[in-house]
Amino acid sequence: MVNQVPARWWLYLWMVAAAVYAVPVGKIAYDKAIEVTRKHRAQLIVANRLWELHPEYHGSPETWTNFASRLLTDRQLMLRVRAKNRDGAEQIELDYRRDLSIAQGEVIVAALAIWGLPVGLAYVLGRLLAARRRKPPPAPPPPQHPAYDASRYRPPS
Repeated sequence: MVNQVPARWWLYLWMVAAAVYAVPVGKIAYDKAIEVTRKHRAQLIVANRLWELHPEYHGSPETWTNFASRLLTDRQLMLRVRAKNRDGAEQIELDYRRDLSIAQGEVIVAALAIWGLPVGLAYVLGRLLAARRRKPPPAPPPPQHPAYDASRYRPPS
């Protein structure tokens, strides 16, 4: 029982370290996912020239694209795509959502790899060290008299 306590403490320490390490990795992944979403929105705006729906806007298309990709939601952009392209809007939306899902999935997989590889390596190393530190169980005591010394095994005299 005494040898099990350090192994448990190692496991608790590993769990706390994994949770603490997940916070910055999660924050970076969240920021990257937001950036990927913004870039895909900008590509949607440029591909469909959505700034043409606002003739009152006198700025450059790049400025409108930058502004709209940050401020408008996907739903608002899709409403503008439907207003501009009535017949192909569904396919445009399906392509946009598929590409966005793939890009966000890549961000999530990369974040899980960045988090999981070091955490998994630390776990394996901790288990190996804990197994090495454990002492083998004591061998059973040898019998008092060898079995061949018992009187029942002696030839009759």
